[in-house]
Amino acid sequence: MLNIIENKSSFSNDELVKMVRRENNSKRNYLLVDSKQGKHIPADPSDVIRLFTELGSQIKEVVKKEKVLFIGFAETATAVGVGVASCFPDSYYLHTTREVNTAKEPVVEFKEEHSHAVEQLLYCDEWESISSDVDRIVFVEDEITTGKTIMNFIDVLVSGKKVKDSIRFSACSILNGMTPERKAELKKQGVDFYFLVNMSASPESQEVYSYDIPDPEVVLSAVYDTVELKGYTDPRYGVRTDRYISECDKLADEVMRSFDFTGKKIAVVGTEECMYPAILTAGKIKENTSAKDVLTHSTTRSPIVADDCDEYPLKTRFRVESLYEDGRKTFIYNSRVNSYDMVLFVTDSEKEKICIDRLINAFSESKKFVLVRWGK
Repeated sequence: MLNIIENKSSFSNDELVKMVRRENNSKRNYLLVDSKQGKHIPADPSDVIRLFTELGSQIKEVVKKEKVLFIGFAETATAVGVGVASCFPDSYYLHTTREVNTAKEPVVEFKEEHSHAVEQLLYCDEWESISSDVDRIVFVEDEITTGKTIMNFIDVLVSGKKVKDSIRFSACSILNGMTPERKAELKKQGVDFYFLVNMSASPESQEVYSYDIPDPEVVLSAVYDTVELKGYTDPRYGVRTDRYISECDKLADEVMRSFDFTGKKIAVVGTEECMYPAILTAGKIKENTSAKDVLTHSTTRSPIVADDCDEYPLKTRFRVESLYEDGRKTFIYNSRVNSYDMVLFVTDSEKEKICIDRLINAFSESKKFVLVRWGK
């Protein structure tokens, strides 16, 4: 059951919030997806960017006189975090990750307990200098239900003496489902919360949902072009926001120069935590070329039940190879709801050899495919 209490955004309730069924998750059998976020559901990139900007406006008065570090949450909120931080170019940006880097020591580890993948890692190449330079850390999520993940994060930062005593904490999210009592409790602990949509949600049943529709076999190797571009700055290790946005702009400009989009229907698809570069590239193609239509979404680790019934938002689901780790299950949703003249897959994977046959198979009704590899 989903109840919208307050909506401060320029989008309607139906446009923003959809309830879907998680697969094989007894901790929480539902998930709220945002059709304007550019993650699970193909979205107009200008709508996605507008949504992020509207969320950023909620905290403008709070951070306008402070130095701020924005931290987005992997994987769904990595792009939301950049989008909010982009409203404050003179800031730092960093996002948590589930990608283990054995060559680096994480700043902290903590748990997102209701998730399909509970472990969260925070790396940062210059944590001491960044954390000592900022007045406030703003955590950015797509959805905050209880605030428990945020408090787990704050607890490990404070107990591990990873932040200075004077640091202040805030959190902002597109959706906020905390009860008034929970908000008051956390405010007493010094955490301010900001949001676009205040809502409450509860499972329609206690059923643990399964999904038994097999993916079709990929018989032939898919044909696609590869574009390798340099200049990548990794937000997993801490970046100046203005620098990261500038590098994403350069990526988008290079992609626009590489192809003729005139009159074509385009999809720009990110991969797992690498969402924002795809969203920004899609937005620039839409704004600066004569493409007929442009949509963006991304692959995800989230296993969700697909259903072709009228009201359900996720119509198709395909399991695809992760471009980051062999054997990892990842998914793409609604890839066959539309057919495209060109599909561009944007990834920051550093794997030498990656296979996108299954990913292309998920878009088999489309015509041309391009793998954009953004590296250092």
